[in-house]
Amino acid sequence: MEMKDLLVWKALSDPTRRELLDLLKERPQTTGELCAAFEKLSRFAVMKHLRVLEAVKLVVVRRDGRQRWNHLNAVPLRQIYERWVSKYESEWAGALLKLKRVTESKPSERKEFSMEKFHIEQEVQIDATPNRVFEALTKDVAAWWGAPYQISETAKTIILEPKLGGRFYEDWGSGQGALWATVTQLKQNEILELTGPIGMSGAVQGIACIALEAKGKATLVKLSHRAVGEVNEQKQKGYSAGWQDLLGKRLKEFVEKGIRSGIAR
Repeated sequence: MEMKDLLVWKALSDPTRRELLDLLKERPQTTGELCAAFEKLSRFAVMKHLRVLEAVKLVVVRRDGRQRWNHLNAVPLRQIYERWVSKYESEWAGALLKLKRVTESKPSERKEFSMEKFHIEQEVQIDATPNRVFEALTKDVAAWWGAPYQISETAKTIILEPKLGGRFYEDWGSGQGALWATVTQLKQNEILELTGPIGMSGAVQGIACIALEAKGKATLVKLSHRAVGEVNEQKQKGYSAGWQDLLGKRLKEFVEKGIRSGIAR
């Protein structure tokens, strides 16, 4: 384990520092507000804990005049999650619960600055080989991906570059467009993983992984989409319905019947 990861875990090991993060996940707070929340601790003790969190970048400090505003920074948590947890699929549920304790407010306490998450899992069976389905996912995206699942109504096409670091984006012409995500994992006929906002506005980071599994002469398409940031229940419902339509209907009809329902008709 890298030293920076060890320092983050060490910072999180203290209950007072975890409580400080719980307070900051509601909204940014001044140092004075945070000190007032701990009646049994001196201001010096609270500030010492804040300095530890700031040193590992779990807290970002911004000054406004004489006030010192403390902001929760979930990036180090996300990096640890991706590096040490996401590799182990059998521990997804436990990992999400751990992430939730630090980054998600209770429904009754959510405010403008709260960090939330959603998790979508879907499966669809397509009567075609994994090779054919993978080809449609990576080379023929515009044949089945289109309105209303695009940022610009005048987008000319949807492009996915099937390589590590490749872009998944809308092409608006003349060098203009919108980046949906980046390819972060690719295994021929088996896995396509996309990392990015995937069409969401605001401060959002998501990972959508599409895995293909041969089932006789058919292919089981497994979607796992997780996102953290400015998301809510309504957005999750919208994306859940959208993926069902895109993969369960449009992709399936394109692969099985040649029906084109995307931009490139």
